[in-house]
Amino acid sequence: MGWNLAALIVGVAISAATLFDVFATVVVPGRVSGPINAARLLRTFMFRFWRGVLKLCSGKARPRMDSVFGAMLLLLVLIVWVALTLFGLSLAAWGLRADFVPRIDGLGDAAFQIGSAMMTLGLSSQTASGWARALVVIAGFCGFQVITLTLSFIVQIQTALRDRDSLVLKLASRAGTPPSGIALLVTTRELDARGGLPQLFDRWEDWSAEVLYTHAAHPVLAYFRSDEGVIDWLTSLGAVLDAASVTLSMLDDAPQGNARLMHHSGTRTIRQLCHAFRLDPRAEPPLTDAEIARAAERLTEAGYAVLPDRAAALRDLQNAYRGELGALLRHFGVDAPAWVGKQEECPASD
Repeated sequence: MGWNLAALIVGVAISAATLFDVFATVVVPGRVSGPINAARLLRTFMFRFWRGVLKLCSGKARPRMDSVFGAMLLLLVLIVWVALTLFGLSLAAWGLRADFVPRIDGLGDAAFQIGSAMMTLGLSSQTASGWARALVVIAGFCGFQVITLTLSFIVQIQTALRDRDSLVLKLASRAGTPPSGIALLVTTRELDARGGLPQLFDRWEDWSAEVLYTHAAHPVLAYFRSDEGVIDWLTSLGAVLDAASVTLSMLDDAPQGNARLMHHSGTRTIRQLCHAFRLDPRAEPPLTDAEIARAAERLTEAGYAVLPDRAAALRDLQNAYRGELGALLRHFGVDAPAWVGKQEECPASD
């Protein structure tokens, strides 16, 4: 009797904790922390394994984390949720084995009985009585809920990826590949689209806030690449932050209010994502005077009024995010944004 009661209590506890984890991940992401948190545990343990595999295949010290890793995490989370729910309810069914006719002999028979109920297959030849009836009904409800909520989770991921990457892919035509903040500003001037610069910063301010919410709530999103090595969401954010920093520190004839808001929003996103992934930022080497002079030359050639002796102000603005951005770039194995960029990647107007 004692073992039966213990199995029942432990099984119900495992199932309840798993259902709470599904609810916390899908319904109220980033707001509730349960005792399991399968998505975070899988991400932590599988990241090192997957990076090791990529190192062997690519020969690179820090290989790029491809979208296969994100898709694999989604599949594994589903498998773990279903497996834990099945195990917990099977353990509870084994504790109530006397209420099944014919009597359940072992945990394997209990798993078949509960699995049949969860998948609504109706394959079991055993009948339930007493508390076992309630358990079978609960198993059917749990199976339905886990599958339904998991499908909702996948839809949320797909929607967030679409919203994230639509703006990222548009940036390539303005900022080049890899994207460059200087190239973005030069192209905007050469295309006589300076009036759209405040609007561009406004859109990226909203974008960075949305990315902060979705990627902090569902970190698996960050492992999905934006495109086949051409441009990436993290590199793009760094390029736009560089453009905002240059606008604030070096340009005398560009509207700065929108750039300041974008710089604040983007910096907050970078810092909080770095904290969410538990990364340790370190100081990045600052831009050299020659690099800043080259950027000022390109901006002047494009027609901007460039303020002199603004290197220190630019470095201060970039120091607000460069350390955290570098940690994220190393973690995901993606390229840093270009600084000046290639001139031929910035089409001029006719």
